[in-house]
Amino acid sequence: MPVSMLVRGVCAGTKNPVDIDIRQGRVLSVRPVGRSAADAGDAGSLILPGLFDIQVNGACGYDMQSPGMTVETVHALNACLVARGVFRWIPTLVTDSADALEHKCRVLGEALRDPLLARHIPGIHLEGPHISPEDGPRGAHPAAHVRPPDLNLFARLQGAANGHICYVTLAPEWPGAVRYIRTLTARGVLVSLGHHRADASHIRAAADAGARLCTHLGNGLASLVHRHQNPLWPQLADDRLHVSLIADLEHLPPEMLNVVYRVKGPRRIVLVSDSVLLAGMKPGRHTLFGAEVEMKRSGRVCLSGTDLLAGSSLFLPEAVMNMARVTEMSLVRAVDAASRVPARLLGVRLPAWPPRPGRPVEFALYPSDRETGGRAWKPTLVFTGGVSQK
Repeated sequence: MPVSMLVRGVCAGTKNPVDIDIRQGRVLSVRPVGRSAADAGDAGSLILPGLFDIQVNGACGYDMQSPGMTVETVHALNACLVARGVFRWIPTLVTDSADALEHKCRVLGEALRDPLLARHIPGIHLEGPHISPEDGPRGAHPAAHVRPPDLNLFARLQGAANGHICYVTLAPEWPGAVRYIRTLTARGVLVSLGHHRADASHIRAAADAGARLCTHLGNGLASLVHRHQNPLWPQLADDRLHVSLIADLEHLPPEMLNVVYRVKGPRRIVLVSDSVLLAGMKPGRHTLFGAEVEMKRSGRVCLSGTDLLAGSSLFLPEAVMNMARVTEMSLVRAVDAASRVPARLLGVRLPAWPPRPGRPVEFALYPSDRETGGRAWKPTLVFTGGVSQK
């Protein structure tokens, strides 16, 4: 990175373009646009804080589900995400055998001994194995490894992870789920409801026990449900529950995204990618979760031979732009849903925003032409911890 640099653009949450003078990795000044030529950006460029993706299965060919995952894999995936404007992220481990999950937790626990990775990765997400065993709500998770909530298994996995498991997704209709939720909540672990067929009483009991999130609401759900007695309405109606959404316009249509925004409001929506290793790769057939999947030209990832979704090829900035384009949610609110809202939910401290003199440089610069939206929208320059990554 040059010793000094002048970056021009509009900071999210403000109205007027500014010049950010950077010296030695810190913000020297933030002032109205002057006559000097900028080294990067222009008056229409957008300057965003680093985003926080709490559901990442993989991307750029790097897979958190692979038995061959190493600390080097985590480093490589981290670099890929930072370059895309995602400065903090949570690796997701999906349903697998107890031994396989323990191994992957151990690798991630070892990776998080590295201060660099620990700065970007505040914890680990277990999506399963305590989900519904039924076709439909189980999604692409392997049926052979689905099992009831088990506190002994959680203790085993948390030990392997050096205490870094920070949230868990489960189906609340399992016998013993309430005790499991109450115990994990008391230990400071966030519990989320997902891949389930729970009725209103199960969902209410789970929230009473401490559950505070619904994982990718509207997905991990049976294709056909009763118009009134189904898992969606009680999760939408309970103000104690945040909801995460995959805004790739494949998992949910714009109309549903807008309805969820109207019901939950900006403070209870978390945008996630749910990206798999295919994000950033070319369309084609691949193996994922032990099954053959296909990524179509649109970016839709399906189990081969079906139209059933198997994760996404989304990066989080694209979700932010999609949400701002197709719903009533403003771009600023969408940025919050992909940064400050999940950070508050998980107790993660983020750098102050907007950039201030004297602080390390921590932002991503996006091009002025945002009409492309979707998959083409990515930063041209990123700074994290005072260091330029591009």
